Amino acid sequence: MLRLEQVQTTGETAPTMTTDRSRYGALLLLVSMLALFCLNQDLDQALFSAINNLSPSLPQWLQLGITDLGHGSTLGTVMLICLLPRPELMPRVMTASLLSMLLVPLLKQYFDVPRPAATLDFLYIVGETRLHHSFPSGHSTSAFLFAGTLLMVIQDMKSKAALLAGAALVACSRILVGAHWPVDVLAGTLLGLSCAYLASYVPLIRLSIRHWKIVVGILLLTLVVCQYKETSSQMAWQIIGLRWGLLLLASMLVIRQYLQSRQPLAPRKWVRA
Repeated sequence: MLRLEQVQTTGETAPTMTTDRSRYGALLLLVSMLALFCLNQDLDQALFSAINNLSPSLPQWLQLGITDLGHGSTLGTVMLICLLPRPELMPRVMTASLLSMLLVPLLKQYFDVPRPAATLDFLYIVGETRLHHSFPSGHSTSAFLFAGTLLMVIQDMKSKAALLAGAALVACSRILVGAHWPVDVLAGTLLGLSCAYLASYVPLIRLSIRHWKIVVGILLLTLVVCQYKETSSQMAWQIIGLRWGLLLLASMLVIRQYLQSRQPLAPRKWVRA
């Protein structure tokens, strides 16, 4: 019997993505225990001083760049770049992001914890000085929300370790720049991982090419508008370069994917069933 088979231009099909939550509970437990330890105010302040005192030994532009990767619009651009080849993850990321956007402001307003700059007589501050709404850290939540979403679908252990290390670096940078207490960072980490875990029960849905183009176009336009509104003359030029550089890269990748989707399909061939 003969059947008609479409030959793909890449010569192979994308691997099926599965969700693995087997080790995720252990990670949540570890972060929860660390957060409980840091509820001790003396320990929390001692850890803050130990990490914040490292700030003068690192370039300010590097600290600003790392910490800005946890900023909503900056991380949103990174998410878009990473999700272009795996659009089925988009519903999970959007669900987790919406959860964090609801929970983080509510928790900040409810606890209204003063930031280190409002409590300590001496500390190193890099960037904007803020005094209120310290708990939890929004940057840490965003970083681990994204990392947690990918952790459950990536099989390679080295990639998982790199994701955790990158998110941890963003979280620790919030202490380095004097913006948050360690307990804020750990609470944000736990919240981000929890949002990612809840969102992991959203099915992996592959959108049609037409719908995917619409979603990507809306996201890219939204990110451009947000960056345009947030960019100001008071902002460090390194941050401006990072944000708009990432947006330029995302735009180029989106255009490339759009052009590839318009290429004619490869010729069909007859194969024996």
